[in-house]
Amino acid sequence: MNIQTTDAMGLYTQMVVDAYREETSTSKFLASFFPQRTPPTSALELGIAVRRGSKKIAVDVSRGTDGNRNTFSKITQKLFIPPYFREYFDQTSLDHYDKLSSATTVDDGIFAQFVMDSAEKMRELVNKIDRTYEKYRADILTTGILTFSMGAGQIDFKRKAGSLVDLAGSGGYWVSNNDLYAQLQAGAEWLRTNGKVSDYRFTVILGETAISHLKKNTVFLANQNMFNLKLDNIQTPQARAEGGVFHGTLTAGAYMFDLWTYPETYDNEAGTATPYIDAKYGIMLPQNPHFTMAFAGIPQLPGRPPLVGDFIFTEYTDEKKRTREYHVESAGMPIPTAIDQVYTFKAVA
Repeated sequence: MNIQTTDAMGLYTQMVVDAYREETSTSKFLASFFPQRTPPTSALELGIAVRRGSKKIAVDVSRGTDGNRNTFSKITQKLFIPPYFREYFDQTSLDHYDKLSSATTVDDGIFAQFVMDSAEKMRELVNKIDRTYEKYRADILTTGILTFSMGAGQIDFKRKAGSLVDLAGSGGYWVSNNDLYAQLQAGAEWLRTNGKVSDYRFTVILGETAISHLKKNTVFLANQNMFNLKLDNIQTPQARAEGGVFHGTLTAGAYMFDLWTYPETYDNEAGTATPYIDAKYGIMLPQNPHFTMAFAGIPQLPGRPPLVGDFIFTEYTDEKKRTREYHVESAGMPIPTAIDQVYTFKAVA
């Protein structure tokens, strides 16, 4: 079956977008902790309102008195200008383009292949941006600082010093006979006290070396040898949640800890494979931390309806270069609204 070229070009853009949406995305395990709580906006800035909570208890008073006057901390309004991404490819460089543009009709099989080639390239552009967003999430969970090449340059979310722990001075590293159970319990208690979380079950994401040293730790091994005590349940790793690998559960004090690794990598500017999670570190989170992924507006011309979305697809024809380009634009950023709901520890020297 043949399709008129004029009809094919009209169908092309929508079919490419539809085909792209059916493709599998890149691994985004850390994205599961940063859900998109609000729809994308056309505004330049992203804003959040923060007020630190408390767990104070009420004190009884005598009848007939005024009672206890309460005051509340002011809400802090924070505005961020997220980074802006724009990636594109040249449609005229694709296979079958000459057949599609020069003939009056085109075979539907060739047209379908042309659409799928374009969708594959569009997917890779989206994945390229998504990998940067995933790196941003890892940076927040590791240091609390985002670094951009352009614009703001750096955003420091001001994590408390107590949420960034080197275990060398807090009970010792995991490779020997140091009590990692007490260290995990300390992390949970910090989150409950400072992050005001009500969880008794926490997620712990470990780097490659950290999980290896955990399994060599003598206190851990002694616990595993208590066959009739089923509080711990370390099992064969199971891949889940878009790249995360579940290893089992530990208990310490009144708390439970689900152990995960995230062995995914990205290629840095030098082309070197780099893990999202530092091999020596561990990250502890409540089951549902109050974090979010938000998207601001992309640059647009005035007088036109704003294009709003997490990823915006546009096309541009350059008459001078004789090229037809398809662009993917995005202006998103992960935001740890409750910044005290993450605890990071260095478990390996």
